[in-house]
Amino acid sequence: MVLKRKYGLITSNKTVHRYMKVLGIRSVIRIKRKYGPVKTHFTPNLIQRDFTTTGPNQKWSVDVTYLNSKDGVEYLCAIKDMFDKTIVAHHISNKNDNQLVLAAVDDAIAHVPLGSRLDLIIHSDQGSQFVSGDYTQKLKSASVQRSLSYKGTCVDNSPIESFFSALKSECLRLRRGRSRQQTRQL
Repeated sequence: MVLKRKYGLITSNKTVHRYMKVLGIRSVIRIKRKYGPVKTHFTPNLIQRDFTTTGPNQKWSVDVTYLNSKDGVEYLCAIKDMFDKTIVAHHISNKNDNQLVLAAVDDAIAHVPLGSRLDLIIHSDQGSQFVSGDYTQKLKSASVQRSLSYKGTCVDNSPIESFFSALKSECLRLRRGRSRQQTRQL
């Protein structure tokens, strides 16, 4: 493509390969980076892609997404009830940290009676906020069951992912060029 664009030459891949071989030119191959040991979390996936419920406050889905604005990025943590697809709590911050998630969880749990919390499962992916000790302790002290998706399977958390997709395509992308304040008001 470069040869065609710069010099108007039309060649096949084999021709380019042959010339590269003659001239001793090789492509640069990226070396895969090796990361540290993978931490495994022993929190079970209680949902198992079964998003059906018989009533409210039985299964919640939680995640964090970014919202672009002309002033920078805002982060939204939302918690969705799988029964009636409502957002039971959300919190917006300019930092993607544990406090963002904990504030949303506090708001959501405050509206659920203590007796109903024993049957409540809150499901998330394996993001750093959702495997942190603070998050685990918050759910344990509130008597809420925690469930984590399997590593690399985004469909396990599809209820909240579908909400984020609809929010971005139907609200945010239609109003480009908005400020942080306008983003927070949406």
